[in-house]
Amino acid sequence: MTFSKNIYIFLVLSALGVFMSCSKNDISNDASYQLDFSVDTLRFDTVFTELGSATKRLMVYNPNKKKVRSQIILSGKETPFRFNIDGRPVENTCNVEIAAEDSMYIFVEATIHPLNDEWPVLVTDSVIFETNGNRQKVLTEAYGQDVFILRDDTIQSQVWQGNKPYLIYGRLVVDSLHTLKIGPGVKVHMYQGADLLVKGSLVAEGTTEEPVIFSGSRTEVLYDDIPGQWGSIIFSTTSRDNILRNVYIRNGTNGILLSTSSYDAVPYLLLDAVVIRDMSYSCLMTFSSDLDAYNCLIANCGYYTTGLFGGGTSRFTHCTMVNNYSAYTRRKSIPVLSISHAYPPEGTENKTGIPLAVTVNNSIIYGTLNNELLPGNDVDYKFHHCLLRTTINSPFFENVLTQANPLFIDPIGGNFRLEETSPARNAGDIIISESIPLDLDGNNRILDGKPDLGAYEWKSE
Repeated sequence: MTFSKNIYIFLVLSALGVFMSCSKNDISNDASYQLDFSVDTLRFDTVFTELGSATKRLMVYNPNKKKVRSQIILSGKETPFRFNIDGRPVENTCNVEIAAEDSMYIFVEATIHPLNDEWPVLVTDSVIFETNGNRQKVLTEAYGQDVFILRDDTIQSQVWQGNKPYLIYGRLVVDSLHTLKIGPGVKVHMYQGADLLVKGSLVAEGTTEEPVIFSGSRTEVLYDDIPGQWGSIIFSTTSRDNILRNVYIRNGTNGILLSTSSYDAVPYLLLDAVVIRDMSYSCLMTFSSDLDAYNCLIANCGYYTTGLFGGGTSRFTHCTMVNNYSAYTRRKSIPVLSISHAYPPEGTENKTGIPLAVTVNNSIIYGTLNNELLPGNDVDYKFHHCLLRTTINSPFFENVLTQANPLFIDPIGGNFRLEETSPARNAGDIIISESIPLDLDGNNRILDGKPDLGAYEWKSE
């Protein structure tokens, strides 16, 4: 009797379970049922015309107790947005079923045709969901931006200016004896693997408010600090009279390569208020070349933050050189500032015969290694009023703080401005600073007669 009773209870529960399961999976026509969405507006960052965007994800939820069937309608007839549902592209409409208390993904991309406009243009559309007579809408919007496109070309003297960006594919060469001038606010986007090779001259002069920007071709915020999105800016043996002023260079493989192989041909580059950061291999490397750098932030890379090799004369004043690189690729054990007569890899002979001299004033050299300075033998180097993370005790140091933490505001997040209690505050030489009175942000560093070290002067909020 007990056994029969248990069987009876089991059958009843099983039938109830089947009923509940069937009920849960039945398609409901309840007019009160609606869907939920991960966002009400799917927003894309600026999309270059004809290039396409990253893929955005829209999640659609069925919070109800039963399965629903919904018709998805793409409202625009010539929409720039492309949709993929359950692994297949959808052009106009489709019907989907979403199980009770379940969800589905819709993947969306955008490709915008040329707009014949210098400024970004807002392009909108929507996705409509009709469920049991209820109509719901998710908006899609993107700013389309026309660009000047250059592909594997050699150019002669010209001027780039205006609000329309430049997009480089492959290798763009500035021809010998010619000059490329780039004006304030110009954005130069480099496609994956793209290089800018300067055989002549590059003069890029922005302002504090409108810097010239070199970056990758992806404009989404997600890509802001991802390295290796493009190749390098290369100054060759024949390059002369290069000036970068108020320029921001980010997210490539090598920020700047300045090179020569002859004593009679020494390239020269002036860096004034330049930021080079988030590179997969190196930020700044010179090979028997002359360099002047003022008010520069050179930060975060996989190998050489600043590498000065072979020969040449380099001077750094009010610069912050730091490597806190860990987010995407673990940095190698290479000091922030490497100075050597030999070319990397170590031991490669310098055949130019050019002497190597380096002077660093009112600057900060810091990072995650105990020693962030590696001067080679017989190198002429001098450090005046600097904060260095180093184990070296050198007679060529004058008023140098070693192993002191500069107390950056947010080194992990990439903010290398100083905290109020930083030991780098008021530690600079005013005489050196008088020729560079404004810092990288445009703040006056000599008003109180006690300039801070590095590219940034502390400023109270």
